[in-house]
Amino acid sequence: MSEYKLKSKRYGGGFRAFFFDWMILILFVALVIICCVSNAQFRTMNNIMNVLRQASFISIIAMGEFFVILTGQMDMSITSTIGMTSIFFAGFVVNNGMPMGIALVLVLLMSAVVGLINGVLTVYGKMPSFIATLVVMNVLKGLYYIYSRGLPISGLPSSFNYLGAGYVFNIVPFPVVMMLVIAVILWAMTKYTAVGRAFYAVGGNAEASRLSGINTRFVGILAFVLCGVLSSVGALGLTARSLSGNVSIGEELLFDVMTIVVLGGTSLTGGRGKIFGVVIGALFLQVISNYMVLMSINTYWQWVVKGIILVAVVLIDSNTKKD
Repeated sequence: MSEYKLKSKRYGGGFRAFFFDWMILILFVALVIICCVSNAQFRTMNNIMNVLRQASFISIIAMGEFFVILTGQMDMSITSTIGMTSIFFAGFVVNNGMPMGIALVLVLLMSAVVGLINGVLTVYGKMPSFIATLVVMNVLKGLYYIYSRGLPISGLPSSFNYLGAGYVFNIVPFPVVMMLVIAVILWAMTKYTAVGRAFYAVGGNAEASRLSGINTRFVGILAFVLCGVLSSVGALGLTARSLSGNVSIGEELLFDVMTIVVLGGTSLTGGRGKIFGVVIGALFLQVISNYMVLMSINTYWQWVVKGIILVAVVLIDSNTKKD
């Protein structure tokens, strides 16, 4: 194996690291079995499709955060990117009469620019990504609140609802198909392209990657751009469900997204993780939320459970890294 490929993997810790990488799949299967056996309503087809649909768009958003964390950074601005996409897309279509196709491309470009700014501040400005993206988050929040005056913008065409609530062949929810297609494309990129493997290399050892000829600055910025675009895609799906733009649509998603990425086996220090681990992490978290709702457990307990899960996986991650 070439030195480049060795640097691109960085899977230290032997069996413990291998087990951590696939532990989420084992736990997910066990969780689904327990939920199916203990609650008849959970195992109905309608409920299963609902779980898949609910997990789809947050999974897409988490895939974007995955690339940033994979390079050893963190993007705190995803919640504002989601709110910006939702409110400006609705405003462009409803208030300005813009065709949906043009509005869609425009908000995706806006999100890419947000990612570019995050990347430039972090890579060239040498700012800690936590601070840089936190600043961008607040600036964006101020801008879209000024634009919308803090009010929802409703009246999107009913055809747009297909993105969030449609079915393929009247069987599989369209958001699920969309999630899987995006996951396969991103998996192929990380598996078979040089730039995809470079994300792992940069996250594993940025200086060694630079010395081996990898353009670490480009890779670092690209991770933030991907995060911005994928956050926007997820925001469009969430907006399609209600057919209205809402400034608060993503305000409570940051914790869930971070939990999903780490739960899926991605190391917070970078260099280790899998796209499909993120998908399974999103499904895992949604199954827990759905089951607690079916069991009439207070919603606030979901916050407690998610917090415990995040602490547990971070502790496991900290003890599976190579010394």
